[in-house]
Amino acid sequence: MKLTEMVMKIRAYNQVLLGIGLLLVAGGIFSVLVFDATNWWNITLVLLGILLLGFFLAANLAEVKAVGKKRSTLVRANLALVAVAMLGIVGGLNYVATRHPVRFDLTANKYYTLSEQTLDILKKLPKDVNASLLTSPKRSSAEIMRAQHLLEEYAKTGSKFHFKVIDIEKNPSEAKRLGVHEYNTVVFESGENRKDVLQRDYVTYAMGQGRQPQPKFQGEGAFTSALVKMGDTTHLTFYLTEGHGEKDFNNPQAEGFNTFKDMLEKENFTVKTVNLLTSGKIPEDCAVLASMGPSKTLQPSETALMSEYAKKGGKVVLCLDPGVKTGLDSFLKDFGIRLGNDVVVDQTSYAFPDIRVVIPQYSFHQIVEKLSDGHVMTLMPFCRSVQKIDPALKNVTQTVFLQTTDKGWGETNFKEKAPQYNEGIDTKGPVPLALACEWTPADDASKKVRVVVFGNSNFFTNQFLQGPGNIDMALNTFSWAALEENKISIHPKEEENRVLTLSNKSSNFIKYLTVGVMPLGVLVIGGVIWYRRRSL
Repeated sequence: MKLTEMVMKIRAYNQVLLGIGLLLVAGGIFSVLVFDATNWWNITLVLLGILLLGFFLAANLAEVKAVGKKRSTLVRANLALVAVAMLGIVGGLNYVATRHPVRFDLTANKYYTLSEQTLDILKKLPKDVNASLLTSPKRSSAEIMRAQHLLEEYAKTGSKFHFKVIDIEKNPSEAKRLGVHEYNTVVFESGENRKDVLQRDYVTYAMGQGRQPQPKFQGEGAFTSALVKMGDTTHLTFYLTEGHGEKDFNNPQAEGFNTFKDMLEKENFTVKTVNLLTSGKIPEDCAVLASMGPSKTLQPSETALMSEYAKKGGKVVLCLDPGVKTGLDSFLKDFGIRLGNDVVVDQTSYAFPDIRVVIPQYSFHQIVEKLSDGHVMTLMPFCRSVQKIDPALKNVTQTVFLQTTDKGWGETNFKEKAPQYNEGIDTKGPVPLALACEWTPADDASKKVRVVVFGNSNFFTNQFLQGPGNIDMALNTFSWAALEENKISIHPKEEENRVLTLSNKSSNFIKYLTVGVMPLGVLVIGGVIWYRRRSL
C-alpha cells in the first residue's frame, strides 16, 4: 500500500520529473561540449537527470509497456533505429576521415600544399623536434590559426615532429620555463638546438587597397627554415675582409650591413672580420672568405693569400662596386672572370625612376632557382658588369646567374645624365651581373672550390635588402658557397588576390537572377508540388 501511494505521488509530478530530468541531462552534456572539459558538477548534473528519469520510468512502467506494444510505437522505434544507425555510419566515416584525411588543394599555386622541400626535411629529421605555439585566445587571429593548422599538418606528415599549443594565460609557468616574452611565438627544440620564430617572422604586413596594411602569412618559409636549423650540428664561420673601406656590418644606417649580419647569425652562421694585411693569414676555421664593397685596392700579398686559400679548397664571395680598382685581377683571371669598367643600365627592366637600379633576369643556378620558380624579383643597384673569360685554371665551371635583358648595356660614361648605348664602346646586353664558379683541384678530388662574384655590394645594404628577393639572394649566395645547399631559403607561397571585374550587363544579370528569378522559381516549384499533393 505504501509503495502504491509512493508511485501515485511520483506520478503526480510526471511532467516535472520528465522535464527536469531531460534538462539536467541536456545541460550536463552541453556544458561538457562548451567548456571542452569534464568536471564534477557537469557529471553530477547528468547523474541527477538520469536518476529523475529513472523515477519517471519506474512510476510509469505499465504505461510504457503498453505504449511499446502499439503499432505506431513500433514504427517510430524503427525510424529511431534507422536514424541512430545513420548517425553511427556518419560518425564512423568522420572518425575514419579524421584519422586518415584526404584533401584536395584546388588553389592555383597550391597554397595549402606543403612544398617538396618541406616534406623531404620532415621525413629526414635526424632527431625528434618539439614545436610549441605559445598563444592566448585573446591574442589569436586568422593568421595565428593558420600557423597552428600548418604546424599540425607538419606533425601529421613527419613522425619525428611533435606540436602542441600552450595557453600562456592558463600555463604561465611554461612560458617562463621557455623564456618567451611575446605572444604567438613558436619555439622549436631538438636536443641542444633551439629556434624561436616570432609572430613578426611569419606574419608580415604589406600596404593593400586603401593604403591600409594587410597581413601576409609566411609560415612555411619561417617554420621550415627553423626545422633546417634543428638538424644543424655545424656552426660555420664567415670571415669578412676589412681595412679597405668595406661596408660596415655593425652600421644600422641605410648604407650599413647589420641587417644582413643578423640574418646570417639567425641561420646559425658566425660572422667575423679579418685584416689580411696585418694578420698575414686566413683563419683555419674560415668557411667562406668575403670582401664586401672594398673602396680601396687590395695589396698583392692579400690577393696572394686569397688565391692560395681558394686553391686549397676555400670558398670566396666578392661584391665589387663600379669604379673601384680592386687589385684582384690575377685572382679573378684564374677563375675566368673580368670586371667591366662600367655601370649597368636597363631601360626595360629597372626600379622606377632610376634605370641604374636593375631588376635582373635569372639563369639556372641553385642560388636563384627558388627565386626564379617563385617569380620573386631582386634589385641590383649601381652594378658593374662581370664578364666570363677563359679561366687560367683548367676545368672551371662558370655560370652567369644574373643578367640584364638584351636591352640593357654597360655604360662607360659615368658622367652622362641620360645614358645612351654607344656601339663599340659600351658593353652590349644582355650584360652579366653575377657569376658563380666551381673548381676541383686535380691533386685532391675531395675538395670543391666555389667563388661567387657580384658587380656591386649595394644590394646587401640595409636600404636595398628590403627588396622582394634581396635577403634570399644574399643568404642563398653564402649558403651555396659554404656547401650548405639545404639552407637555401624557401619562399612562402603567396595568396593570389584575384578580382572579378563585371560589366554593367553582367552585374544586372547576377542581380536579377539572385533577387528575382531564383526566389520566384522556388515559389513556382513549391506551388506545383502543393497543387499535385492536393489533387491526390
